[in-house]
Amino acid sequence: MERFILTEKEQQVFKLCSCLLNKDSSGMSFEEIIKEIGLSKTTINYAISKLRQVLNIVIGEDGYLLYKSTDTLYLEVYQSISFQMLKNKYISGVFFLHFFQEAYHERFSSLMKEVDAKFMSYETGKKELVKCRAYMKHFSLQLFTKRKVENMIDGEEKQIRFMFFCMVLSQFQCKFIDFFESENIQLNLFLDNIVKAFPFIFQSSKLKIKIFYRIALDRIEKGHLLPEDMIFPSYFECPVLSLEMFTQRVEMLFIDLDLTAQQKKLEIDFLYFLFCTLIYQPAYTLEGIDCQDNDCLTFINTIETIGGMTLTSKEKQYVCYAHKQCIVWHQMFHVSFCFHHLMTEQERFTEKNSDYMLLWNQIALALQEVPIYHDAFLQHPNMTFFFQRIFNTISFSREIPCKVFLLCYSAITQSIAMENLKNRQLTIKIDFVNTIEEADIVISELDLPDQEPSPKHICFVNLPFDLRDWKNIENTIIKWRTSE
Repeated sequence: MERFILTEKEQQVFKLCSCLLNKDSSGMSFEEIIKEIGLSKTTINYAISKLRQVLNIVIGEDGYLLYKSTDTLYLEVYQSISFQMLKNKYISGVFFLHFFQEAYHERFSSLMKEVDAKFMSYETGKKELVKCRAYMKHFSLQLFTKRKVENMIDGEEKQIRFMFFCMVLSQFQCKFIDFFESENIQLNLFLDNIVKAFPFIFQSSKLKIKIFYRIALDRIEKGHLLPEDMIFPSYFECPVLSLEMFTQRVEMLFIDLDLTAQQKKLEIDFLYFLFCTLIYQPAYTLEGIDCQDNDCLTFINTIETIGGMTLTSKEKQYVCYAHKQCIVWHQMFHVSFCFHHLMTEQERFTEKNSDYMLLWNQIALALQEVPIYHDAFLQHPNMTFFFQRIFNTISFSREIPCKVFLLCYSAITQSIAMENLKNRQLTIKIDFVNTIEEADIVISELDLPDQEPSPKHICFVNLPFDLRDWKNIENTIIKWRTSE
């Protein structure tokens, strides 16, 4: 989404910031900046100046240290903040988001009024509105020529909901209340009960469901309903929650909504589709899955042939389930640009395990030769990223676990650190061992006793882990992986 908001120079500045945050204390040489960011020698100083302005706005002058030494640039941030948080905070006040928030709440009356509210000129406002139109076009949406406050956006209702979902998830994440401006108590209660009943539901899935459900319910309340002739693609029902059981649970959200029986059924079907496709299902819940679709079998055969592996029956069940849910999601919704966070995720996988990524690229190229995938990849540029995640799950579950010896001052602190390491997305399986001799990697808060031979891969940290500690741990894992 940021490509529609930030100028090209601002995007380069944020790319520089991202690279610096992901570097260890060695910083980033000007040669690296020229190669990775695309800046020239003459524009580096300008970019550093702009980055300083951004950091001053977002975290304040005392919250960081940005300095250069000879031909190397260093960035130290004194508070725990992710790159995504930093960027979102910077762009939170732009006209682009203001326009869509006003349109969502059906308050946008005139461009003149809104540019006055944002202290900008009318001409600047018109240019900003062009960005908003360009964003909507990627979802096959547009502004009505003769628009009313309550009905500004023209297009399929499901696509309007999807567009707002992508925007809120991308920009606001856990602070979505800043966009919605109020809580939906009934929805919160419903989701809390669902998560209690099915504890395997990750918080990331709950967040997506909460945002999409809130958008759907708000749209319904304002009278924007799905068309009666809407057809859902054929998808796998949730193995642990049937549509009938779901309907009984979700009824509470429709008590105050004035809908016919048919309208209510259609909207509940829509919410159930979202539940089935957005919730990650652990393999142990998929015992009854049996998929014989040709495209799914092609996907499995390609993984086995190119990847040189034979999938177990449980792995095939998982692949069939995840593959079909991915396909039907893209049959339901579409967008014609790649989500930035997916590209960033792929870059990080490439950096951490280039051999693995090379194998996935070969699988993706082979899939593109199959007509059904060739057409789907052209129509849905994010689909390959979601397929890659399916491959990730299978590959990482098969990896030889990394044996970690962890040493801390406190046993309680150590137990917390072990949980954090287990839950952190480190792209490896971890087994904790009780002696240094057994370990592949040693992570320690304390000096180690003299030992022969000394461990090859040692990482000294502070507890609890901060951003720099996590970077050091990840770099140690990369060194261990590449040495194997």
